[in-house]
Amino acid sequence: MHNRQSGAAHVPIMFFLILLVMFLGALGFAYVKLTENGELIKQRNEAKAEAETARKKSFLVEHYIEDIGRVIGKPGKYEGRPQSKALYGDATLENALLMNPAEVQKLLDDACQAAGVSKASGLENVLGAMTTKVGQLGQRVKDIESERDKAMADKTEVDRKFVSATADATSRARDFSQKLEQTTSEFEAAKQDKERTIANLTQNLNDKRDELATTKEAATTREKELNGEIRKHQMQNSALVARDAMRNPVDTADGKVLAARSGIPTAFINLGKKDMLQPGTMFRVKNPNSAAVKAYGTVTRVEEERAEIALTGVVDPIGDAVREGDLLFNDLYTPRVSRTIYLMGRFSAPYNKPELTDLLKRLGNKVVTKMGPGVDTVILGDDPLTEEGDAFAKITDSVEYKEALDLRVEFAALRKIRDLIKL
Repeated sequence: MHNRQSGAAHVPIMFFLILLVMFLGALGFAYVKLTENGELIKQRNEAKAEAETARKKSFLVEHYIEDIGRVIGKPGKYEGRPQSKALYGDATLENALLMNPAEVQKLLDDACQAAGVSKASGLENVLGAMTTKVGQLGQRVKDIESERDKAMADKTEVDRKFVSATADATSRARDFSQKLEQTTSEFEAAKQDKERTIANLTQNLNDKRDELATTKEAATTREKELNGEIRKHQMQNSALVARDAMRNPVDTADGKVLAARSGIPTAFINLGKKDMLQPGTMFRVKNPNSAAVKAYGTVTRVEEERAEIALTGVVDPIGDAVREGDLLFNDLYTPRVSRTIYLMGRFSAPYNKPELTDLLKRLGNKVVTKMGPGVDTVILGDDPLTEEGDAFAKITDSVEYKEALDLRVEFAALRKIRDLIKL
């Protein structure tokens, strides 16, 4: 019995403890929530205070913008700093008096440039620079006005002196005019005398000029003739000097025999293309120790350094045949020289002029049809007929022959070189 009562009492006590714990837990939870609510209320109150302060600052900023905008009077649009766009989000400023700082700065810079002062930062600096500039200009105006007043005073004094000088000059001019009239009259009389004298002198001078012009013209004509003669002689002398430097004297051999054999009608000589040798050229062949012609050699083939000749007219083929070392002579040929030849006189068959001209050209010479400077060899033919055709005129009396003598050309008589010409 006693045991059952103890167990029954134990159950309510446990239930009471559980209820107590739950109450304490609820009480603790309520305390925590109450504390959190207090903090939130405090934060809300602080946020309200900050919002109120921000709202008041917003009014202040807006009023500041409006007042500054009215003072500057440069409305525009402000979108913030380009590098801080992320900070603004979608926020914008709406105010009719907003200004663009860049435009305001440009306005200040343009004003500085227009005023002729250096660019400055800040409104005070810009206005200060302009004020200084205006002050300088004002001082300059004052200086100019002072100079102007001084100049006007000087001008007044000059005008006074000018009036006095004008009166004096008028009096002097009157006296001068009277003297000038008298002097002019005397001058005109003297001038007429001088003009008559000048006219006489001019006529004499013109006569002398005409005489001098005639003399000069005659002298010029004579000078041209003499200059022509001088140039002609200079040209011929230059040609003769150049050719004489290369031409062998008449008694000097033009070449020699290199190789020859008795009984063989050909030989080789030491002349060739290098010496301007042409096929058909005929040489007299002489013994070095004799002036007699022992044979004739006609060039048949020309090489660079030597040539082959055909031997004809050998005087003594047994006792004095053509041999190595014999000398070659031709009055119309000189090694490395091309002659300019003129045919003077009368030429008859078989040595007619056309055929003789063709032969001389084939031998490397130049044949001209007129005697003049540049001709270095004249081949003399027979005496020509007179203009009437009834007699012969001496070739040595002709104008061409005298001109050739004057030009100092080389003469070769056709009858003396016929043995070297084979048509």
